[in-house]
Amino acid sequence: MKIQKTVLFSCLVLSPLATLAQTQAPAEDKPGRVVLVPMSVERPAGAGWALVRRTDTELVFVRPADKNRNSRVAISSSKVPEKRARSAEELTAYVREDLKKNAGDKRFEVLSEDVKPDAAADRKCVRYHQRARDLGARSPDGKAQVIDLHGLACLHPADEGIVMATTLSERGSAVGDAAAMADEAARFFAGVRPHAPLRGDDWQPLAEKGDANAQVWLARKLLQGSKPEDAIAWLVRAADQGHPDAQTLLGLAYLTGRAAKRNPQEAVKLLRIAAEKHYPKAEGLLALAQISAPEVRNEEDGRRWAAKAAADGDPLGQALLGELLVFGRAGMEKNAAEGAAWVRKAAEQADARAQYLLAGLLSNGVGVEKDPAQARFWLELAAAQGHAEARKILEQAKRPAGPAAAPAPAPTESK
Repeated sequence: MKIQKTVLFSCLVLSPLATLAQTQAPAEDKPGRVVLVPMSVERPAGAGWALVRRTDTELVFVRPADKNRNSRVAISSSKVPEKRARSAEELTAYVREDLKKNAGDKRFEVLSEDVKPDAAADRKCVRYHQRARDLGARSPDGKAQVIDLHGLACLHPADEGIVMATTLSERGSAVGDAAAMADEAARFFAGVRPHAPLRGDDWQPLAEKGDANAQVWLARKLLQGSKPEDAIAWLVRAADQGHPDAQTLLGLAYLTGRAAKRNPQEAVKLLRIAAEKHYPKAEGLLALAQISAPEVRNEEDGRRWAAKAAADGDPLGQALLGELLVFGRAGMEKNAAEGAAWVRKAAEQADARAQYLLAGLLSNGVGVEKDPAQARFWLELAAAQGHAEARKILEQAKRPAGPAAAPAPAPTESK
């Protein structure tokens, strides 16, 4: 799935510098909050948003168009430009240059543009607003689409060589209420918070001093490396301090057998401790363990934790509860409409399995109104995240002998 960017930069509201000491090693401690380097981002407010791209330094959310509203794209990122900006004035010049570079494409006709340093005295940021006509894209009414983009680029308060940026843009033949768009952009930007620009082994000194958050982040880095076993010792140290994220990650390691010897009983013990602290990720994993792991199966308790995790916003819990309701599994009464609603919530939080299942529900009209276009959208998102069955279906659709459109996955108890 391709996302057209008209600019590289966007908008960010920074926390005061004094708060960095409290956020230098942030844990992903609630649903909807995603940690990048070096900031954390709240997903856009409202229904319909899907996380379609995530790297260490960039997030991209999309809310596709429907019959009542235009499509929107929200992007947050951090980067170190080739030419560093050390002041708001230098950053303003950089943003203007970037806007000019993008506007130089003959495909775009700039309708209006406003770039200026932010008025707040305690931060170095640049606000901007741009409207442009995309001559290469047409709406169903045949008119060229208009892009309304709001943004603010900021220098990181602890390292001014880093630019943090967030944009919110709308695309359609006619843009909506300008004030409403500006307000929604402001709410999204306010959900961005900076933390110390550390990565990799930079967490080690803090971890050795006993910082539980740093121990978790060092463990995350080690889990992604060639020796994930080294992460377990750090997770144990953080878990012993009562850190719920460490208890959850350690429980996941024991549940899956990755980086540690598989031990479902110990996994459930740790996950329960974290879940009883109202930590949604632990609630969802505890539900999954009790429903799917034969050594610790307890379907009644699993259903309870799945419902709790879903209500608390955990995507795994939402996807699991949705599947149980759609298929009537684990002793739960079948309710396709309610199940589809939970599956959609999980799909919008980038759960690939939920995206694949939602595609099938939409394609076949199970629990939702039949919508082949939306089914294709969610199938492509699932495939982009590596879902094997989604990729297989899309590949089959590309073959000369295959149908013109992607065949729909059936809403069954799939992989």
